[in-house]
Amino acid sequence: MAQQFVSPTSESELRIIQDQMYAATKAAIGQSHLPSFKGLLGIISAEPTILTAIHNIKANKGRNTVGSDNERMQDGFLEKDYQNVIARIKNALNNYRPKKIRRVYIPKPATTELRPLGIPSIIDRIIQECVRIVLEPILEAQFFAHSYGFRPMRSAQQALERVISQVQTTRYYWIIEGDISKYFDTINHTVLLKKLYHMGIKDRRVLMIIKQMLRAGVMDEIKENPLGTPQGGIISPLLANVYLHAFDEWCCSQWEAKKTKKAYHPQSRLRALRNSGVLKPGFLVRYADDWVLITNSKRNAERWKWRIAKFLKEELKLSLSEEKTVITDIRKKAISFLGFEYHVVKGKSRSGYLPCTKPNAPRLKSKIKEIQKCIRILRNTRDKTELIHKIHLINSKIRGIIQYYQTASGVNLALSKYAFILKYAGYRSLKRFHGGTWIPAKDTDNLISVHRNYSTNIPAVSVDGLIIGITSIAFCRFNKELLKNQFETPYSIEGRTVYWTRVGKKPLAARIEDLYSDLSSEKRSFATNSPKTIYNFEYYLNRAYAYNRDKGKCKVCGMDVAPWALHTHHKNNELPMSLINKVSNLVTTHKTCHPLIHNDLDLSGYSKKVQTRVRGFREKLR
Repeated sequence: MAQQFVSPTSESELRIIQDQMYAATKAAIGQSHLPSFKGLLGIISAEPTILTAIHNIKANKGRNTVGSDNERMQDGFLEKDYQNVIARIKNALNNYRPKKIRRVYIPKPATTELRPLGIPSIIDRIIQECVRIVLEPILEAQFFAHSYGFRPMRSAQQALERVISQVQTTRYYWIIEGDISKYFDTINHTVLLKKLYHMGIKDRRVLMIIKQMLRAGVMDEIKENPLGTPQGGIISPLLANVYLHAFDEWCCSQWEAKKTKKAYHPQSRLRALRNSGVLKPGFLVRYADDWVLITNSKRNAERWKWRIAKFLKEELKLSLSEEKTVITDIRKKAISFLGFEYHVVKGKSRSGYLPCTKPNAPRLKSKIKEIQKCIRILRNTRDKTELIHKIHLINSKIRGIIQYYQTASGVNLALSKYAFILKYAGYRSLKRFHGGTWIPAKDTDNLISVHRNYSTNIPAVSVDGLIIGITSIAFCRFNKELLKNQFETPYSIEGRTVYWTRVGKKPLAARIEDLYSDLSSEKRSFATNSPKTIYNFEYYLNRAYAYNRDKGKCKVCGMDVAPWALHTHHKNNELPMSLINKVSNLVTTHKTCHPLIHNDLDLSGYSKKVQTRVRGFREKLR
């Protein structure tokens, strides 16, 4: 019997529904039943879901990328009236007709090939995110344990660690490096929709919306897309995992989850399967369309390759790339997987071999070249503020490379090769500026948590009394990745706790939903001659962030502010509309304290601290 949920009235209710969907799906699978959910469109089109979707997209790096209609998040939605935005999204969902996507081409890492990206319009991105928010808990509960790509709380490093662990445990050294030819471009829409229905998405209205998303045409190319899911769409990664879920299940059923007549202990079970002599050992690890399969001999690897090609062709209408799908003995040669190179060398261990991992050389070299270009551009910078901004961007790229590859055992040697090149490139660019010189990293005023551990000289420049340095790519340390804990998930209290413990971070403070109940009391214009309406959608979103930042305390009197007693003050209400409702311009106050800032009231009856704060806010307004 299909399950249905009442549409949420707040974001906390939405999170509870997501947890319930995940738990219900797990329970159904545990009882060997197929999950079944209806009434999903009501949750997708609920106001809290739309709010959450816009929050998520607003925080995304690509939020300002325009689609075929040239509309942007800032002026198209954030600066509009709240109720009008909500109504527009709901109307679009009721009769969904996606706009054509805009196609752009980006270079693939370390190759001359170009990867096509399909960029939907902003409104289509919001709708896709609404759908993803509701479907993901149902699908996550069913996905293969060792599928790692485009899934929450999973990473490429965990996928590689799974491969290393299985090789060390099983002592199998033959690996198939799989490549599906033009995967995202050849996904069959009919097959995908059937897979979704089979996995419990029984709301046909939602399936029709997804069908419309898949068939959206490409601007200046095609009116309607007959095959594939565009890379670049928010929901595309989730749908791509749904499509390959059947492949995961089939591979797993051939060995790892092979049913036996008799119940065995896990280790005894594998021994019994090996002794059967008929079955071919195989352990699959997948990251999106990149996958590897670990087996015990070249002969079995060749059989697996043939059988996989047959399954993909017959069941999913996909083709293996003969050129890129290779079989490797990792005792003799390294495989390339997710930007890493991995092989084993003879050493002191139970298996007689030790794992050896390092960054993929061509891919790393291409990343270094990108950074070199960014460093050279510094020479043309004249404004000090822009210079610091560009140095921060360069440092973030360098730290990004370090953080991605720090789980590789050979990371220090691989990155140190480029330290001298980047260091002197930085020095040549910064010496053009007055104050550009060599400074010990520990004496700089940026990246303090990293630089304080190193006395190595790095190129730096003095700006307004601060010493800003270009960090070194050699500032890295090997950090072994842990195997994925399969209880870790964003859709249960226990799963979230496991994740927070692993990463050592506290959860973000929840947005205060009571703040979203009524804006009428704040729709005023305190002491401003500006005719513009400043209480728009962005204000509606960001005042909750400001409330959390201020820890729920009034910035005038310092006392706790209940949501019903809240007024949010604009430090400067003459800023342009694109800036006026940014979190940095919003301040939490009491309803009774807010007028003290805007009205010329006598402050003699208030404490010195309150008087000082009010005068400070008044001065900023002037």
